[in-house]
Amino acid sequence: MIIPVAPKDAADFPTCLESVLRHCRNPIRTIHVVSREPVAGHDRRVRWLDESKVMPGAADIAGAVHSTPARQGNASWYFQQLLKLRCFELLGSDAPDHVLVVDADIAFATDMSFVDKYGRAQLALGYPLRWSAPAEPAVLPDRHSAIDAASRLVPGWRPVDHFSGMQHHMVFDRVVLTDLVRRAEAAHGAPFWQAFLRTREPSKWTGASEYVLYRHFACRFFPERVAMRHLSAVEVIHSGDTEDFRLADVLAALGGGFHAVGCHRFLDYDERVATMDYIPDDLRRRLPANAPLQLRLINGAVTVAPIADTGEEFSLAPSQRVGGRVPDIERG
Repeated sequence: MIIPVAPKDAADFPTCLESVLRHCRNPIRTIHVVSREPVAGHDRRVRWLDESKVMPGAADIAGAVHSTPARQGNASWYFQQLLKLRCFELLGSDAPDHVLVVDADIAFATDMSFVDKYGRAQLALGYPLRWSAPAEPAVLPDRHSAIDAASRLVPGWRPVDHFSGMQHHMVFDRVVLTDLVRRAEAAHGAPFWQAFLRTREPSKWTGASEYVLYRHFACRFFPERVAMRHLSAVEVIHSGDTEDFRLADVLAALGGGFHAVGCHRFLDYDERVATMDYIPDDLRRRLPANAPLQLRLINGAVTVAPIADTGEEFSLAPSQRVGGRVPDIERG
């Protein structure tokens, strides 16, 4: 297991770790925590991996990101994505056949397994790629940066449905990820990390997605190795410049009845919300500027609401419900 911990999420990491240890029903051999500073773990299975020793490093990725005309302050975003996609290489001989990667700003709120009794990785369908109103048909967006980037990176890659696979954790299968990397490197004649950055959408803050890339690749090319499921979640997103919310508080206030709870501090919050491909323009116009948001994901349908009060009750303004039906997953 790997938990990448960015400096902005260091205070929330203990809550994340405690939830993993409490609720993961699969045996945990080792939890590798990747961060700039050493972490203190109260469990013998916790191991610290010095972020500065990871190659390619943050400086390498920043150099590649900043070499493009549309410069963004998002090198750290791609560093953590590539760290996940290189999990087997990072762990070396210590890596099992499946690696669960968990973002440090989520907590599991109920017992769950991540590899089923047949040895299949259990993957979350996650958030829809486009947050549509209930009366609207659930379809793929006309354009989405993560879809475009993945299509450029891996020949033959196509989305299998309108769900992103993004739910702040992923179970990577060695066979699946090895083949994904092989195809990308063969197509681009470059190391995977360089090909990944070259094919991103540079004008977008979130110009590629490791979760979208991997989930749809696994479903299309290795359907027998994965099992899909919906997980319910409630998540708060707010500016990284504020200290209004902590994961432990959100979990305590809102965790009941959900599989997972998240509290995400976004760098460049306004820009990210303004350019997110998940949010249709009509919904974006109705959201108050700069406001923290609460997202609820239930059976693949999303409820989005501005948080009207930052007190412990997390009072919400009237919500705008968006989402879609559950599709039949395309195979092949």
